[in-house]
Amino acid sequence: QETETEFQEANYTFKLDYTKPYSEKVTMEIGSQYVLNDVGNDYTVRNLIDDAWITNPDLTNNFEYDQKVLGVYGTGAYEGDAWGVKLGMRLENTNLKTFLTNTNEKNEQKYTNLFPSAHVSFRFTESVSLQGGYSKRVSRPGLWDLNPFFNHRNDYNIRVGNPDLKPEYTDSYEIMSIFIFGKASINSGVYHRYTTDVEENVTYFEDNVSITRPENFGTNNTTGFELNSKYSPLTWFSVLGDFNFNYYKRNGEFENEIFDFSGERWTTRMTGKFKLPKDFEIE
Repeated sequence: QETETEFQEANYTFKLDYTKPYSEKVTMEIGSQYVLNDVGNDYTVRNLIDDAWITNPDLTNNFEYDQKVLGVYGTGAYEGDAWGVKLGMRLENTNLKTFLTNTNEKNEQKYTNLFPSAHVSFRFTESVSLQGGYSKRVSRPGLWDLNPFFNHRNDYNIRVGNPDLKPEYTDSYEIMSIFIFGKASINSGVYHRYTTDVEENVTYFEDNVSITRPENFGTNNTTGFELNSKYSPLTWFSVLGDFNFNYYKRNGEFENEIFDFSGERWTTRMTGKFKLPKDFEIE
Protein backbone atom coordinates (compact mmCIF):
# COMPACT_ATOMS: atom_id res chain seq x y z
CA GLN A 1 0.00 0.00 0.00
CA GLU A 2 1.21 3.52 -0.74
CA THR A 3 -0.05 7.04 -0.05
CA GLU A 4 0.56 10.27 -1.89
CA THR A 5 -0.15 13.86 -0.83
CA GLU A 6 -0.17 16.94 -3.03
CA PHE A 7 -0.31 19.98 -0.75
CA GLN A 8 -0.77 23.61 -1.79
CA GLU A 9 -1.06 26.59 0.54
CA ALA A 10 -1.44 30.35 0.14
CA ASN A 11 -1.54 32.79 3.07
CA TYR A 12 -2.27 36.51 2.79
CA THR A 13 -2.19 39.10 5.58
CA PHE A 14 -3.36 42.70 5.25
CA LYS A 15 -2.72 44.95 8.25
CA LEU A 16 -3.23 48.62 9.02
CA ASP A 17 -2.21 50.20 12.35
CA TYR A 18 -2.37 53.74 13.70
CA THR A 19 -0.72 55.03 16.88
CA LYS A 20 -1.58 58.37 18.49
CA PRO A 21 0.57 59.60 21.41
CA TYR A 22 -1.43 62.20 23.33
CA SER A 23 1.46 62.85 25.71
CA GLU A 24 4.55 61.13 27.03
CA LYS A 25 2.31 59.06 29.30
CA VAL A 26 -0.85 58.42 27.27
CA THR A 27 -0.98 56.51 23.95
CA MET A 28 -3.82 55.16 21.82
CA GLU A 29 -3.50 52.46 19.17
CA ILE A 30 -6.11 51.25 16.71
CA GLY A 31 -5.85 48.88 13.80
CA SER A 32 -7.28 46.11 11.69
CA GLN A 33 -6.04 42.87 10.20
CA TYR A 34 -7.42 40.59 7.52
CA VAL A 35 -5.91 37.10 7.20
CA LEU A 36 -6.76 34.68 4.39
CA ASN A 37 -5.70 31.02 4.40
CA ASP A 38 -6.35 28.99 1.25
CA VAL A 39 -5.23 25.36 1.32
CA GLY A 40 -5.68 22.34 -0.92
CA ASN A 41 -4.68 18.83 0.15
CA ASP A 42 -5.07 16.07 -2.44
CA TYR A 43 -4.68 12.72 -0.64
CA THR A 44 -4.50 9.37 -2.44
CA VAL A 45 -4.23 5.80 -1.14
CA ARG A 46 -3.33 2.95 -3.51
CA ASN A 47 -3.28 -0.80 -2.98
CA LEU A 48 -1.01 -3.19 -4.85
CA ILE A 49 -3.29 -5.71 -6.56
CA ASP A 50 -1.90 -8.17 -9.13
CA ASP A 51 1.28 -6.09 -9.59
CA ALA A 52 -0.77 -2.95 -10.29
CA TRP A 53 -1.37 0.09 -8.06
CA ILE A 54 -5.16 0.56 -7.71
CA THR A 55 -6.59 3.71 -6.07
CA ASN A 56 -8.79 3.07 -3.05
CA PRO A 57 -11.73 5.51 -3.47
CA ASP A 58 -12.89 5.06 0.13
CA LEU A 59 -9.65 6.54 1.48
CA THR A 60 -8.91 9.09 -1.26
CA ASN A 61 -10.10 12.66 -1.43
CA ASN A 62 -9.18 16.27 -2.12
CA PHE A 63 -9.73 18.55 0.88
CA GLU A 64 -10.13 22.31 0.36
CA TYR A 65 -9.74 24.65 3.33
CA ASP A 66 -10.65 28.35 3.14
CA GLN A 67 -10.46 30.52 6.26
CA LYS A 68 -10.89 34.30 6.48
CA VAL A 69 -10.38 36.19 9.76
CA LEU A 70 -11.09 39.91 10.04
CA GLY A 71 -9.96 41.61 13.24
CA VAL A 72 -10.49 45.16 14.46
CA TYR A 73 -8.74 46.23 17.65
CA GLY A 74 -7.85 49.16 19.84
CA THR A 75 -5.78 49.78 22.98
CA GLY A 76 -5.28 52.67 25.35
CA ALA A 77 -2.19 52.91 27.54
CA TYR A 78 -1.06 55.09 30.42
CA GLU A 79 2.54 54.85 31.63
CA GLY A 80 3.31 56.99 34.65
CA ASP A 81 6.31 57.16 36.94
CA ALA A 82 4.87 54.41 39.15
CA TRP A 83 1.58 53.22 37.65
CA GLY A 84 0.96 51.76 34.23
CA VAL A 85 -2.39 50.72 32.74
CA LYS A 86 -3.19 49.21 29.35
CA LEU A 87 -6.73 48.32 28.22
CA GLY A 88 -7.61 46.69 24.92
CA MET A 89 -10.45 45.19 22.92
CA ARG A 90 -10.35 43.06 19.79
CA LEU A 91 -13.31 42.10 17.61
CA GLU A 92 -12.82 39.15 15.29
CA ASN A 93 -15.06 37.66 12.64
CA THR A 94 -14.13 34.21 11.35
CA ASN A 95 -15.49 32.59 8.19
CA LEU A 96 -14.29 29.02 7.68
CA LYS A 97 -15.28 26.75 4.79
CA THR A 98 -14.12 23.19 4.12
CA PHE A 99 -14.99 21.07 1.10
CA LEU A 100 -14.39 17.39 0.30
CA THR A 101 -14.47 17.35 -3.48
CA ASN A 102 -14.94 13.62 -4.04
CA THR A 103 -17.85 13.26 -1.60
CA ASN A 104 -19.19 16.80 -2.14
CA GLU A 105 -19.29 17.29 1.65
CA LYS A 106 -19.31 20.95 2.68
CA ASN A 107 -18.88 22.42 6.16
CA GLU A 108 -19.07 26.07 7.11
CA GLN A 109 -18.49 27.88 10.40
CA LYS A 110 -19.11 31.57 11.00
CA TYR A 111 -18.60 33.20 14.39
CA THR A 112 -17.78 36.60 15.86
CA ASN A 113 -15.93 37.07 19.15
CA LEU A 114 -14.82 39.85 21.48
CA PHE A 115 -11.42 39.55 23.15
CA PRO A 116 -10.85 42.04 25.99
CA SER A 117 -7.53 42.54 27.75
CA ALA A 118 -6.37 44.54 30.75
CA HIS A 119 -2.90 44.94 32.28
CA VAL A 120 -1.80 46.97 35.30
CA SER A 121 1.73 47.53 36.59
CA PHE A 122 3.17 49.29 39.63
CA ARG A 123 6.85 50.14 40.10
CA PHE A 124 7.90 50.26 43.77
CA THR A 125 11.52 51.08 42.90
CA GLU A 126 13.73 50.84 39.84
CA SER A 127 14.45 47.25 40.85
CA VAL A 128 11.08 46.01 42.10
CA SER A 129 7.75 46.05 40.23
CA LEU A 130 4.43 44.22 40.22
CA GLN A 131 2.22 43.39 37.23
CA GLY A 132 -1.27 41.94 36.81
CA GLY A 133 -3.24 41.09 33.74
CA TYR A 134 -6.25 39.46 32.10
CA SER A 135 -6.75 38.39 28.51
CA LYS A 136 -9.10 36.23 26.48
CA ARG A 137 -7.63 34.10 23.70
CA VAL A 138 -8.74 31.75 20.97
CA SER A 139 -7.04 28.64 19.59
CA ARG A 140 -8.59 27.68 16.28
CA PRO A 141 -8.35 24.12 14.97
CA GLY A 142 -5.75 23.73 12.28
CA LEU A 143 -6.06 22.24 8.83
CA TRP A 144 -5.03 18.74 9.96
CA ASP A 145 -7.54 18.80 12.80
CA LEU A 146 -10.35 19.43 10.30
CA ASN A 147 -9.28 17.26 7.36
CA PRO A 148 -11.13 13.89 7.42
CA PHE A 149 -8.45 12.39 5.12
CA PHE A 150 -5.27 13.04 7.06
CA ASN A 151 -3.06 10.07 7.88
CA HIS A 152 -3.56 6.46 6.82
CA ARG A 153 -0.71 4.49 8.36
CA ASN A 154 -2.26 1.15 7.50
CA ASP A 155 -5.67 -0.50 7.29
CA TYR A 156 -5.76 -0.91 11.08
CA ASN A 157 -4.59 2.53 12.27
CA ILE A 158 -6.24 5.61 10.78
CA ARG A 159 -5.96 9.23 11.96
CA VAL A 160 -8.73 11.53 10.69
CA GLY A 161 -9.81 15.11 11.29
CA ASN A 162 -13.17 16.52 12.32
CA PRO A 163 -14.66 19.26 10.08
CA ASP A 164 -17.12 20.21 12.87
CA LEU A 165 -14.37 20.90 15.41
CA LYS A 166 -14.81 24.18 17.31
CA PRO A 167 -12.06 26.52 18.58
CA GLU A 168 -10.87 26.55 22.18
CA TYR A 169 -11.39 29.72 24.24
CA THR A 170 -9.17 30.60 27.21
CA ASP A 171 -9.55 33.23 29.94
CA SER A 172 -6.10 33.93 31.37
CA TYR A 173 -5.30 35.71 34.66
CA GLU A 174 -1.81 36.38 36.01
CA ILE A 175 0.09 38.33 38.67
CA MET A 176 3.83 38.73 38.19
CA SER A 177 6.60 40.33 40.27
CA ILE A 178 9.95 41.46 38.88
CA PHE A 179 13.16 41.85 40.92
CA ILE A 180 16.45 43.17 39.56
CA PHE A 181 19.62 42.88 41.65
CA GLY A 182 22.65 44.09 39.74
CA LYS A 183 23.65 41.25 37.43
CA ALA A 184 20.67 39.07 38.40
CA SER A 185 16.94 39.30 37.73
CA ILE A 186 14.01 37.18 38.91
CA ASN A 187 10.46 37.06 37.59
CA SER A 188 7.92 35.10 39.62
CA GLY A 189 4.17 34.90 39.52
CA VAL A 190 0.95 32.95 39.71
CA TYR A 191 -1.59 32.35 36.96
CA HIS A 192 -4.97 30.79 36.30
CA ARG A 193 -6.35 29.69 32.92
CA TYR A 194 -9.88 28.52 32.15
CA THR A 195 -10.41 26.84 28.77
CA THR A 196 -13.71 25.77 27.18
CA ASP A 197 -14.42 23.36 24.28
CA VAL A 198 -11.15 21.57 25.02
CA GLU A 199 -9.90 19.48 22.09
CA GLU A 200 -8.98 15.87 22.78
CA ASN A 201 -8.14 12.94 20.53
CA VAL A 202 -10.69 10.11 20.76
CA THR A 203 -9.95 6.61 19.44
CA TYR A 204 -12.77 4.37 18.21
CA PHE A 205 -12.00 0.67 17.91
CA GLU A 206 -14.28 -1.18 15.51
CA ASP A 207 -13.69 -4.36 13.47
CA ASN A 208 -10.00 -4.45 14.47
CA VAL A 209 -9.51 -0.89 13.18
CA SER A 210 -8.41 2.05 15.38
CA ILE A 211 -9.79 5.38 14.14
CA THR A 212 -8.55 8.46 16.00
CA ARG A 213 -10.19 11.86 15.59
CA PRO A 214 -10.26 15.10 17.61
CA GLU A 215 -13.42 16.05 19.51
CA ASN A 216 -14.56 19.01 21.62
CA PHE A 217 -15.68 18.23 25.11
CA GLY A 218 -15.22 19.62 28.58
CA THR A 219 -13.38 22.43 30.30
CA ASN A 220 -9.93 22.77 31.78
CA ASN A 221 -8.91 24.76 34.88
CA THR A 222 -5.18 25.30 35.40
CA THR A 223 -3.62 27.16 38.33
CA GLY A 224 0.11 27.46 38.60
CA PHE A 225 3.31 29.15 39.72
CA GLU A 226 6.13 30.27 37.41
CA LEU A 227 9.68 31.41 38.15
CA ASN A 228 12.21 32.77 35.64
CA SER A 229 15.69 33.99 36.48
CA LYS A 230 18.81 35.31 34.76
CA TYR A 231 22.32 35.82 36.10
CA SER A 232 25.17 37.37 34.09
CA PRO A 233 28.41 37.11 36.09
CA LEU A 234 30.48 37.94 33.01
CA THR A 235 29.88 40.02 29.88
CA TRP A 236 30.25 36.91 27.73
CA PHE A 237 28.38 34.39 29.90
CA SER A 238 24.89 34.24 31.44
CA VAL A 239 22.74 31.57 33.07
CA LEU A 240 18.98 31.36 32.57
CA GLY A 241 16.59 29.18 34.53
CA ASP A 242 12.85 28.64 34.66
CA PHE A 243 10.48 26.54 36.74
CA ASN A 244 6.75 26.00 36.19
CA PHE A 245 4.36 24.08 38.42
CA ASN A 246 0.59 23.84 38.00
CA TYR A 247 -2.46 21.93 39.12
CA TYR A 248 -5.09 21.18 36.48
CA LYS A 249 -8.64 19.89 36.65
CA ARG A 250 -10.48 18.56 33.62
CA ASN A 251 -14.26 18.19 33.46
CA GLY A 252 -15.86 16.59 30.44
CA GLU A 253 -18.60 14.34 29.18
CA PHE A 254 -18.57 12.50 25.88
CA GLU A 255 -21.28 10.15 24.61
CA ASN A 256 -22.88 9.99 28.08
CA GLU A 257 -19.61 9.00 29.76
CA ILE A 258 -17.82 11.18 32.32
CA PHE A 259 -14.13 11.95 31.69
CA ASP A 260 -13.26 14.07 34.75
CA PHE A 261 -9.69 13.94 36.04
CA SER A 262 -7.09 16.14 37.72
CA GLY A 263 -3.37 16.12 38.32
CA GLU A 264 -0.15 18.04 38.81
CA ARG A 265 2.69 18.71 36.42
CA TRP A 266 5.94 20.65 36.44
CA THR A 267 8.77 21.57 34.11
CA THR A 268 12.18 23.08 34.73
CA ARG A 269 15.07 24.15 32.54
CA MET A 270 18.52 25.70 32.94
CA THR A 271 20.50 27.20 30.08
CA GLY A 272 23.99 28.64 29.79
CA LYS A 273 24.61 31.24 27.06
CA PHE A 274 28.11 32.05 25.76
CA LYS A 275 28.79 35.10 23.58
CA LEU A 276 31.49 34.60 20.94
CA PRO A 277 33.19 37.00 18.54
CA LYS A 278 31.42 38.09 15.34
CA ASP A 279 28.02 38.11 17.10
CA PHE A 280 27.94 34.32 17.47
CA GLU A 281 26.33 32.71 20.49
CA ILE A 282 26.31 29.18 21.93
CA GLU A 283 23.67 27.87 24.34
